Amino acid sequence: MNGSIAIVGAGLMGTVIAALCAARGHRVGLYDQNRKSLDGFADRVRPILGNLAESKEAQDEILDRIKLHDSLESCVQGATLVHEIIHEDLEAKRALFRQLDEMCAGDVMLATNTSSFLLSEICVDVPGRRRVIGIHYVAPAHLIQAVEIITADFTAPEFVVRAQSFLETIDHVGIVCRECPGFIINRIQYALKAEVQKILEEGVSTAHDIDMAVRLSIGPRLALWGPMMQEDLSTSKKTIVAVMDYIYKATGNAHFAPPAILKNLADSGQIGASAGAGWYRWDENNDQRVRERDRQLRDLLDWLKKNNRVSALGSLGENTLAKVR
Repeated sequence: MNGSIAIVGAGLMGTVIAALCAARGHRVGLYDQNRKSLDGFADRVRPILGNLAESKEAQDEILDRIKLHDSLESCVQGATLVHEIIHEDLEAKRALFRQLDEMCAGDVMLATNTSSFLLSEICVDVPGRRRVIGIHYVAPAHLIQAVEIITADFTAPEFVVRAQSFLETIDHVGIVCRECPGFIINRIQYALKAEVQKILEEGVSTAHDIDMAVRLSIGPRLALWGPMMQEDLSTSKKTIVAVMDYIYKATGNAHFAPPAILKNLADSGQIGASAGAGWYRWDENNDQRVRERDRQLRDLLDWLKKNNRVSALGSLGENTLAKVR
């Protein structure tokens, strides 16, 4: 992807993305209508630069590729990608994209980093909305490689391809999804947040033990394989259906009711890797696959035991948070 990148919004996320893009060789323009945000950019960016380049000289080269602008017009001039990273205010985003659509040529990609709003909500009054796309980073954006590429019914396919190509240039991975509340990542992680907080509130366990349960069981498996592949590798779809159905009936919470897509797989015998099919298609060498699965998991668990990252963060005192009611 050739050309410069204009970033509108010089807060923490805008600062990180500007530094990331510049570190990967892009020329970056940065604008914020709040002059104080621009004035504080140099102080905010220094800790980020330390993770992107080791030497002071290399860090200064990154900064040289970032130009601060006093006006939106000058910032977007000549840009092939304009990236909105302002505060999460729907009306402010709507007004900005109306401006950008008027200022920028029709082949300029307009991206939003919104973490909650739908593109169709943002682009209500944007005539050129075909080139509007969501590029949603996960904090800390310079380290987490997964980036959601969010599309609406009106998003032109060529801009999806361009967004993927752009993310490749900054060593990130574009994950395409249709617009929906929460997209993919927030929909999953906030479902987890809601459930663990309910478990804590109900007095089922402590904050510490909830964290240990996730760190030493769910977390490593998800880190290696993700939820769909992990399920194929570890548990029969019939078991998943039975467990979900029991929790649903015991709690009355419809969120736990097994969906039709899962029950159809279980009923058709596509129960996972051991059967050759589940969410994925698998080869017949199940014994070798089980050995490799176990090796990968053992290596990660061994690393976690040897590298206690929790203790390195310090402590608030055992179960301090669990006592907050």
